[in-house]
This record gives sequence, C-alpha cells and structure tokens, in this order.
Amino acid sequence: MKIKNINLSIVIGLITGLLLILACEKKDEDYPRTRLFSPVLNNDLSSVDNTIIVDMGNMKEAVSYTLEISRDTFQTILYTIEVDTCYVIIDSNTIGEELLWFTLYQVRATAHADDSQYDSRISDLGSVRTQKFPSNMGTPTSFDILDTKARVFWTPSGDPITNIKVFDISDESLITPLLEYNVTPEEQANAEKIVYGLSPSSQYWIAIYSGSRKRGWEEYDTREAFVTGDNVIDLTGIDSTSILADTLPAVPAGSIILLEGGRNYTTGGYSFDKSIVIMSGYSFTPALPHINCSSNFNIADGSTIDSLVFIDISFSADFAANYIFNIDKSGTIGEIRFESCRIRSLRGITRFKGGAGTLSKYTIINSIADSINGYALLTVDVGDWTAEDILLQNSTFSKCQYFLASRSNSNSVTITDCTVNEAPENGRPMFRWRSDVNPESNVLNGIKIYNTIWGHGWDYTAGGVLAVRGTEGLSTTNFMVVNTYATSDFSFSANPIPGFPSAQYSKTAAELWNDPYTELDFGFLDTGFAGRNDSGDPRWRPF
Repeated sequence: MKIKNINLSIVIGLITGLLLILACEKKDEDYPRTRLFSPVLNNDLSSVDNTIIVDMGNMKEAVSYTLEISRDTFQTILYTIEVDTCYVIIDSNTIGEELLWFTLYQVRATAHADDSQYDSRISDLGSVRTQKFPSNMGTPTSFDILDTKARVFWTPSGDPITNIKVFDISDESLITPLLEYNVTPEEQANAEKIVYGLSPSSQYWIAIYSGSRKRGWEEYDTREAFVTGDNVIDLTGIDSTSILADTLPAVPAGSIILLEGGRNYTTGGYSFDKSIVIMSGYSFTPALPHINCSSNFNIADGSTIDSLVFIDISFSADFAANYIFNIDKSGTIGEIRFESCRIRSLRGITRFKGGAGTLSKYTIINSIADSINGYALLTVDVGDWTAEDILLQNSTFSKCQYFLASRSNSNSVTITDCTVNEAPENGRPMFRWRSDVNPESNVLNGIKIYNTIWGHGWDYTAGGVLAVRGTEGLSTTNFMVVNTYATSDFSFSANPIPGFPSAQYSKTAAELWNDPYTELDFGFLDTGFAGRNDSGDPRWRPF
C-alpha cells in the first residue's frame, strides 16, 4: 500500500507540472506582441503666437514619434518631424522656418516601437489655428473693400505707419509686393489710406509698415467689377454737391451716372430729355448718395424718353413744397422707376401738373418712402397726362397724406408684397381717380393688391381719427385682393373697397410691428402673426 501511495503522488506531481508547462506555453501563444496604440492627446492642440503645441500621452513602449503637419487635411504634407518626446513645440527650431500667422493647420502622429513592424497606426490629432499677428491694423469690413480700391486703417501706436504694400494672396510670406504706397503725414494723422489700382474679384494681402518693419496685414477680397462701359459716368470721389446737376446736360442718352454713398447732390432743376440711369456706385460708407430735391426734376417740352431710373439713391427736401419730379411739360416717358431707394419728407414723389403726354410705367420697387405730403406716391394732376401701368412692389410706405391719385384712366395698378401704414391720411381715399371733366376715372384692368399688410390711416392732426376712405371715382374698377391683411385699427369711413382686406388681423399696428411710428421698424413684434412669412415688404420678414 505504501508503494502505491508513493507512486500516486509522483504521478499527480508529474501531471501538475506538465499542466503548468502547457499553461505557460498557451499564455505565450494567446498574447503575441502587437502594434503600439495610436497616440492620443493629453491636452487639445493649442497655439502660442505662430507656434503649435502638441501634448501627447506618454507611451513607455514608444521609442520615438513622427509628426506630420498639413493645411489641406493631408492631401499634401508640409512638414514631417521626428522626435523622441511626447511634448513637442512646432516652430522654426523643429521645422526650419516659421509657421504662418492666423492659419489653420492639421497635425497627425505615429508612435514608433523598437521594431518598426509594431509601429502604431497614424493618429489624427485634429486642427489648430495659429494666433493672429499682434497688430494695430484694422480688420476690413465689406464697406472697406471696393472693386479697385480699398480702405486701409489702423490705430496709431508706436512708430508711425510710413508705407503700405499689396501682395498676391498666394504670397503668404509677403515676399514680393505687387503695389507699394507711401503714407503722407495727413494720412498718418487720419490713420487711414485709400489704395488704388487693385483688380476686381481678386484676393490680396495688404500690409502696413513702419519703415521696413512689418506692423500687420489683412486679407482683402475685392468685389466684382461694377458696371462698366463707355456710357458709364463715374462721379464718385468728386467733392462737389453740384456735380450731378453740372453733368446731366452734357451726358449722352443711355448714360449710367454713378454717385458716391454718403455724398450730397443737387438737381439744378434739370429737365430730362433723354434716358438716364442714376445709381449708387461702390462706396466706403453704407449711406446712400443723397439728392436734395429743393429744385425739382422736370422734363424738356416735347421730349421722348425711354426711361428714367434711380437705383440706391436717397431723396428728400421740404415736406411742404418739393417733389422729385414736378412735371409741367408735354412728352412721352416709357418708365420712371425708383429701385432700392429711400424717399422721405417731400410734398409728393412724382406729380404731373401740366402739359400732356403718357407715362407708360411707374415703378417703385424694394424702396421705403415716408412723410409724403398732399401729392402722394404718384399724382397725375392733369387730365391730359396718363399713367398707364403702376407697380409698387417689395416696398414700405408710411405717413402719406395721399397714396395714389390720377385725373385720367390708367391700365393697371399692382401692389404686391408691400407694407403700408398711416397712408393715406384719415378721411382721404386710398385710391383717388377723378377729373374735373370726368369725375369718374377708372383703372381699366383693375387694381391688384397681393401679399400686403395695411395699417390704419395717418392721424396727421392728432385728432384721434384713423379711418380712411377706400376710393374716390373708380366705380367700375375691379379690385383683386389676395393674402392681404389689415390691422384691427384700420377701418373705412366711406367707400369701402370690396374684399379688402382678404384677412383681418385681430391686433393693432402697434402690436403687430416693432416700432411703426418713430423708427419705422416694421419687423414683427407679434411673432404669432399668420402672415409674417408671406405678406408685407420682404425686408421685414423673419427669413
């Protein structure tokens, strides 16, 4: 028995040892050596001035790292760095040159083992922008950049700015200037300079210097070329209020006259005998060019004019006395059009008071008009003139004693996507079509009012009365009113317009709009208004 027990113990020991050997072999077989983990960051990529800081987690199995830097998500690799530390500052010491300022870079890393077959996979560490160069140069806005000119400005500090250089956008290190300008003592005092000679639709770096020392630079993207051609008369940059009046008699028919934003011009009482476009050119100010209408425009007797067009122009004068047009001569006019204009404080906008003729089309589009006295947006005040087709579109009209008036038949009146408030004055008609010879004039193809919001009448005398008359004349004129609202304080005192409004708003003008009386802000105070997305002047809609 004793021998058997001994033999059993030996057998058990041998089996146990064999199992341990097999287990060790199995363990080595189950856990072979693998790639290093991909590098990860301890802290997000960061920058100081024009250097990048990379702070990766320490990997004790890694013997070195490769960092790659790109600016186009590694379609191209700008720099490759081999380091033996997980904390790296990317600067001229590591890449041999300076990184660009205020530039977005991408960084990726690979960890290396002592045997390259175990190197990690590439790890994308993300993007980081270097800091902006510490500068006293101003960042340009859209009004500082025109098509061929740019306004460069700075805050006076340290040494005076003595010169300015322009570089192509591809010259990121600012090595080869395309244009150079000296800065005069007056420009130094004003801390700005207008640079010329740029090309439209182009990108530049513009840099300021004190002597040879670079003080700052900014990107300038010029606008596309403005209207060009032999018929373009550019009056921008001319410091004269009479330059428009002096120029009009001499320009040929079909000319486009460019005025400068923020400057004032006079009419000289000019009488048009040719087609002209007067519009705002590019300007370093958001203000529109302003035409003072203390002397009214007219037409030359017997003239035939295809069109008189005003784009991005401001008009005003004496509320009691002046008009843009006060026509007392005979002629034929294809169209008078005001587009994207600001018109205020006039006795009327366009009035025909004498002579005979035809205005084929009268258009106000994308404009704002307010404070118009007794002669309306358009007044045909003599039966021998005819305004055939009238279009008011995408515009706002406020504080008008009369709205539209004529003593002769018209073909059509279309009012679409407009905001109207305090027009006409209480007790006056919205549409007045009558003549001394025939007290009953009409709009032969009807009056269409679409997608419009109409507030109450103008209580000009502050008597507490807001109701207006719908019409005077127009007994056989058909009205088509679609998606048009009136505020609850709008009402007719007489001659209501059939079907107007097509939708009634249950609150007042003051509850509908932000500030319809003082600031003429017709943005929607009532965000629950059903027509806010598809009615009224689109400039006030929320989208």
